[in-house]
Amino acid sequence: MISFYIFGILCAGLLFGDLLLAIFSIKRVQLAFNLFILGIIGIIIIYIYYTGSSASILNIISFNPFSEFFALLFTVGVALINLIYYSFADDYRELSLLLTFSLIGMYVVAFSSTIPGIFIGLELMSIPTVFSVLLSKKSLEAATKLFIIAAISIAIFSFAMAINYGGSGAINLIESQYSTILLIAVILFIVSLGFEASIFPFNVLIPDIYEGSPAYITALLGGINKKVGFAALLQILILVFIVYHSAFIVIAILSVFTMFYGNIGALMQKNLKRIMAYSSISQAGYILIGIAVATSYSISGSLFQIFAHTFIFIGILAIMAVLEKRNISTIDGLSGLSEKNQFIAFALVLFMLSLVGLPLTTGFVGKVLIFLGAVSAGLAILAFLGIINSIISLYYYLRMILAIYSKGEKVQMIIVDNYVLSVIIICLAITILFGVFPQLMLGMINNAAAYLLHL
Repeated sequence: MISFYIFGILCAGLLFGDLLLAIFSIKRVQLAFNLFILGIIGIIIIYIYYTGSSASILNIISFNPFSEFFALLFTVGVALINLIYYSFADDYRELSLLLTFSLIGMYVVAFSSTIPGIFIGLELMSIPTVFSVLLSKKSLEAATKLFIIAAISIAIFSFAMAINYGGSGAINLIESQYSTILLIAVILFIVSLGFEASIFPFNVLIPDIYEGSPAYITALLGGINKKVGFAALLQILILVFIVYHSAFIVIAILSVFTMFYGNIGALMQKNLKRIMAYSSISQAGYILIGIAVATSYSISGSLFQIFAHTFIFIGILAIMAVLEKRNISTIDGLSGLSEKNQFIAFALVLFMLSLVGLPLTTGFVGKVLIFLGAVSAGLAILAFLGIINSIISLYYYLRMILAIYSKGEKVQMIIVDNYVLSVIIICLAITILFGVFPQLMLGMINNAAAYLLHL
């Protein structure tokens, strides 16, 4: 039990330590402090998982395999975002503090055993994120649109939560009996979290937000925040509304529209961040296939794809932050990148091919698990449409790859500082290592899926 209290103390220490260091403007010490505490938190989470410890505190906070998986994912992701912020943001101290507030919200979503707890966690994450975008003077429009999405999402979530309580009398994440009033609640939950997870048609502003935000902020938006939406969606749909088969039919339909909207939208873009925005939307569609099927195998596939996309997206946006600093923001700007820096060119190509589903990468493993889960459940049509979308995505990634390895007019070497280089290397290593040896991660992921489905 002591490890759970240590986790709570470390979270509080991270928040207050970050606040003090931000006040006294000690930038380098603040980075070292954040990485140190996040490292210890990660070790504590791994320790709790491997000792098989579980706990429920006041029936509000629950430590379980599902929450531990997401907590570890958020911890490592935020550590990498800290390094990117440090390299590119002039206001690192303020951004780091806001990022820590967001992380606490992410933990609340992951560890909450009540629907109001998830609501509070989403609020704690969303508000600091809006201010993070707002800190960039050129991102007022993006911050406004992000605020609108967050406000609509939270408002609908509140309404759904009220209907759910009125219909069931419960606030905990426990299975509900079927009723018409609760069917309305689950549909509203899907709509609300559709904004958070970039699900069609609630994602129309996402490309504008990604393009209008600095690349180092976009790494947070698509790399981590979106995954918090999926963590909430999985808990509410599977733990509370698993008997509502019509809701899962809706998820299946949304998965198809989300994949096609993302991939077809990406085909028509030239701006790199807009391409990644639409690509990220299409990845949400693949993840939804696993949720729609709702078997242990398919949920494991969705969780693995969430894990894979987190580090692929952060790695790509770290590279795009480097390019953005040199005013490279379009496909044409990628011309000759392989001559300017061979390593980041190679890394960018591998990340993109992993998103397509290149064998021996994490993107391949996630898609295979999702598609096989759909086929084994008798929903081969979803797997087929997913494969078709993967083929479509290959086209716009090939456009970028051809530009990278084409001859540029001016060859000016691109130097990457050690902080960003470490982020790219870590993301690349994770993409390859867990693609070649997926079993290293599948144990934790399978246990997380089993917890959701009470297996």
